Amino acid sequence: MTNRTETSELSQLLKRSKDRFENYLENEVYPFFKKESAPELAAAMEYSLRAGGKRLRPILTFASFGKINPDSLSIGAALEFVHTYSLIHDDLPSMDDDDFRRGKPSLHKQFSEATAILAGDALQAYAFDWLTQIDSSDKNLHKDLVRVLAKGAGAAGMVSGQMYDLLLERNPSSLTGTKEELLSKTHRLKTGALIQASFLMGNRLREDYQEREETISEYGAKLGLLFQITDDILDIEGTQEDLGKTPGKDGKSGKITYPSLYGMETCKQMVSDLVSELEELGSDLDTSSKLEASEFPEFFRSLPSNIGKRKN
Repeated sequence: MTNRTETSELSQLLKRSKDRFENYLENEVYPFFKKESAPELAAAMEYSLRAGGKRLRPILTFASFGKINPDSLSIGAALEFVHTYSLIHDDLPSMDDDDFRRGKPSLHKQFSEATAILAGDALQAYAFDWLTQIDSSDKNLHKDLVRVLAKGAGAAGMVSGQMYDLLLERNPSSLTGTKEELLSKTHRLKTGALIQASFLMGNRLREDYQEREETISEYGAKLGLLFQITDDILDIEGTQEDLGKTPGKDGKSGKITYPSLYGMETCKQMVSDLVSELEELGSDLDTSSKLEASEFPEFFRSLPSNIGKRKN
């Protein structure tokens, strides 16, 4: 298990990385939105991006590559655009119908439903546009990055996950498979696919990307599962102050979650088991990272415990 020193070092690293990314948004992204977009649209996109969050997906990209530079920042921004658009649409009355996101009114409550839909659409398009900023002599790089992002964010990933999530809640009889199989598939796609893409896209910037691809893909898939199980636990045990959103909605709506299906005790054991598996995989990734003087030493081994113990 991760010791206190490693936990403290990881917390500092996460904060430094988040600060670097926030600075990038401030200096590069928001001015671009204001220059290129209708004022109301730019304000809506900025409102949602400024709502904060952990910036997990950009940080996973930085760590997977091993450094923060203009290329990894561009990929990180693309992923954060997609993630933010998904949250905007997820909060809509036709989806999860949530009035709060990260402690603030959801975008459709602050602006309007129409503006929220358009802001999400624009952020998704900007994500792919942002990847074109990467300057590389590798003729396959842009194609590979677009393919990974499209798969993780689109019908092969996150969007289908959201579709399954809605059907599980509203029309489960239309689906085939056990509840356990459907829940696993839903969150592998809805949550895990974009987390996995974050690792793969950062890794693709490395010269040795092919050697690490299988391990980092497995790590990303398991981390996505860990993130979702802890999310379900927090929906029961968390507070609105910690979560920045309304807790307990899943239980009230009768939504199938890991705790509702397996029970809280089993879920916490699943978290513990996943943390152990990820720490083992992470040790291998950290070893290969050291060979290229990564700015993220011991990141992969220490991250799982941080995710497993999170409060939001």
